[in-house]
Amino acid sequence: MSRANEHHVEEGGRLDEPCARRREEISEAIRRAGGLNSNPVAYSAEEDRLWSTMVSRLNAIHPRIASSRYLQAKDRLPLPATHTPGIDDVGRRLNSSTGFRLLPVDGLTRVGDFYGRFADDVFSTALFLRCPSRPHYSPEPDMLHELVGHVVMLSDPLFADLYRLFGEATNNATSAQELQAISQVFWFTMETGLVQEDGRTKAYGAALLSSSGELAKIDACPVEKFSIQKMIEAEYDISTYQGKLFAAQSVNEMASEVRSFLTGA
Repeated sequence: MSRANEHHVEEGGRLDEPCARRREEISEAIRRAGGLNSNPVAYSAEEDRLWSTMVSRLNAIHPRIASSRYLQAKDRLPLPATHTPGIDDVGRRLNSSTGFRLLPVDGLTRVGDFYGRFADDVFSTALFLRCPSRPHYSPEPDMLHELVGHVVMLSDPLFADLYRLFGEATNNATSAQELQAISQVFWFTMETGLVQEDGRTKAYGAALLSSSGELAKIDACPVEKFSIQKMIEAEYDISTYQGKLFAAQSVNEMASEVRSFLTGA
């Protein structure tokens, strides 16, 4: 089951006991707190070390492989590299940038709810961190994925508008087939999208930019010319590194094609 079909899904294998127990503690804290931009979780020293290690590693990789729009967004919404950030602080700064708000969620989020909330400027976010035993790639969208990947890009007005359009299209979808097509396009753009810049292929997708393991393998992944139809028809597997990516000639080309698809224009 993919992130594009069901958000916040566990990997096929079982979590180790400490990870499973910590996730349940975080879920319970979210259930008790409720509300947008609330900060119900106090992170441990071990979690801070994991966050710091992975964010520092990604910060070292991004200048080479991240798109200029992403690097500009990182400057607009900087995340701390020394400790796990509070969701309330990040949420306030994001809201000041583009009007989006953060909604902590305590478990599985149906695709219709996850995408549909974008239309109301709401991004549903996990607050757990990936297990320390597998830090470089997380098939389930953890807090690193959510903040380093999605939330940074949501501070860019162009991308915030695209997320809103994904939400509106989801809410207007009249069949499972339409919803699946929207999910496929979201995966190959907002999650794993690439763009050509200065003769090089750069990443803007959240799943790529939040995974040091994925970025290390990206040069070996087949890259196809941007095509909405091929995205809708493509198969993919989130339990391992990607087997196919799509690259647009520019962010403006990608945005124009995605807008046309989502609005039917």
